Order: sequence, then C-alpha cells, then structure tokens
Amino acid sequence: MRRALLLVLPLLGTRAVAQQPPLVGIWKISYPAGLRVENGFRTVLMATGVLTVEAKDDSLIGTLVTDSSADTPVRPPAHLAAVSTSGQATFTARTKATLSRNGVEEERTAVSTWVLRAEGDSLTGTVERRIEGLDMPSQGPQTVSGARQHS
Repeated sequence: MRRALLLVLPLLGTRAVAQQPPLVGIWKISYPAGLRVENGFRTVLMATGVLTVEAKDDSLIGTLVTDSSADTPVRPPAHLAAVSTSGQATFTARTKATLSRNGVEEERTAVSTWVLRAEGDSLTGTVERRIEGLDMPSQGPQTVSGARQHS
C-alpha cells in the first residue's frame, strides 16, 4: 500500500503546478481612472474597461483597455506586471497622465499600484496612484471590482 501511495503523490503535485493562477483571464472591471479638482472640490472619475491577465513564466502580465466615455479621454492600453501568486497579486503600471492647471496642460508619469484578488469569477481590489515629480497628497487606495468574461 505504501508503494501505491508514493506513486500517486507525484501525479497530484504535477497537476497542481500546471493550474493557472486565479487572476489569469479576461475581466470586465470598474475602477477610478482619474481625479478632477475644480474650485477645491475633488471628483473621482470612474471608468470601465477590459483587463486581460496572462501568466508568463513566474509573472502575471496584464493589459487594461479602457472603455471610451464622455468623462475620460481616449487612453492607450495600460500594461501591468506582477509576480505570479495564487489568488492575489500586486501589479505596477507606469502610464502618462495629463494635468491641466489654470488652462495649462502638462504631461507627467503616473505610477499605479493595483492590488487585485480573484475568487472564482469575481475580481476585487484597489488601485493607488501617484504622479512622479508632483507633491500632491495621495487619495489612498481606491476600490476596483470586476467579473470574469467567458467566451
């Protein structure tokens, strides 16, 4: 009996390694895409988009394509990267941000930290952004939610 048990264990271990991380897939998400400050009043601009996450070696690579809307300008796809984990991962992304102050536009680099968790077909988490070279208080982590898209 002992010999049969030893032969089964390696097969179970191989199957577990071959499984995809739970975050891998295509997700329809809702997330804070920006911030508008007018006359001292702050408004978080929400957006929706499609986040595609793939496993590559020991990493998770994400591509976020934002849906077009009247509130947010057309954006190029954002690329996110994280170390592959089971269930939760911390992604980072560097994108361009356009700041408009008193009618003067300026382009800066935004660094986003996405902490995402997948449980079945639900995605939850947060995103926190900072603008490089700009001393501005952080808004703190903002809520992200989504659902897995099935083909």
